[in-house]
Amino acid sequence: MDVAVAKMLAPIGEQMKAMLPDASAYARDIMAPLNRRLQEQMKSVLPDYDALVKNALEPYNELIQSQVASIGASLPTFTAPMIDFPALKGAGVSPAIESMLKQIASQQSAMLDGLRGSLKPLFDPEMLRGFNRALLPPNLRSHAGEVQAHQVHEFLEQEGIPLYLVPRGRTALRLLRAQDRPGRRRVLGDCYESITDDCAIVLEQANRDVVGDELKFVLDGLGAMRSGHFRSAQAMFTVTLDTLIYRFYPDQAVRRRITNRKKGADVPDAIDEMGVPEAMVWLPIWNAHEQFWKHKGDKPRFFMGGCWVGVRRLCRRTEH
Repeated sequence: MDVAVAKMLAPIGEQMKAMLPDASAYARDIMAPLNRRLQEQMKSVLPDYDALVKNALEPYNELIQSQVASIGASLPTFTAPMIDFPALKGAGVSPAIESMLKQIASQQSAMLDGLRGSLKPLFDPEMLRGFNRALLPPNLRSHAGEVQAHQVHEFLEQEGIPLYLVPRGRTALRLLRAQDRPGRRRVLGDCYESITDDCAIVLEQANRDVVGDELKFVLDGLGAMRSGHFRSAQAMFTVTLDTLIYRFYPDQAVRRRITNRKKGADVPDAIDEMGVPEAMVWLPIWNAHEQFWKHKGDKPRFFMGGCWVGVRRLCRRTEH
């Protein structure tokens, strides 16, 4: 019976619902103008808190900007001025906001003190010198006060002259300080015998079981150089270098990135992703493979690519 009655009354309920207005919507329509008027009245009575906070914090923001500028200009010895509270009082800051700003200033002061303490060791001259020394190749570390690691890296990005392990530090400094390529050629010519000796010393410290047969070929090439058979030595070194490149990069696509140096090209990703010592070895190898087209008028560049380029890879560190 209940179900039957409900089914009978359902159409009547739907009709009544359609005839009567939506009470909630009706109430909203009536109250909306009243709410707007109330909001306008409240807005006219209450102060503009947005403008008040903006006016109160504007001097503080200017001080923050000046402090950031002083930090960037004078790290790690910068000094940050504290907030001028008398000036803020003149701006109509309430006691509550003044208390808040004092708390912020206190936290700021503690933060800057901590920042100065944290950064001070990083800017310590002794630490900077030690960091520079660690990035230099072993043969230049005793000259850390005379050369920066970035200078070595910039040199190797442009030249086919290696500076890792050999030549000795003084010769490497002369190469770095030479003004142009003719100047560097003069250094290589003047130091020819000492450079050959430096190569021999490093190679003789290598572990023959680790290095392999390539070591014998390089030592034979050095013997040919000392005997004045320069073309024979160059041929021996070129073949050995090609063999080593193929051994370390058997994948042709990867190998071509190192042995196909186009004029004006950026350093390939294969070298950029290497560690510092490894990149110092492969950068001059990459430069030694720069394209040369005689019919286009290209002038040959001088590369000391035969004597000691690749020594780092060949020796697998001198302790081996």
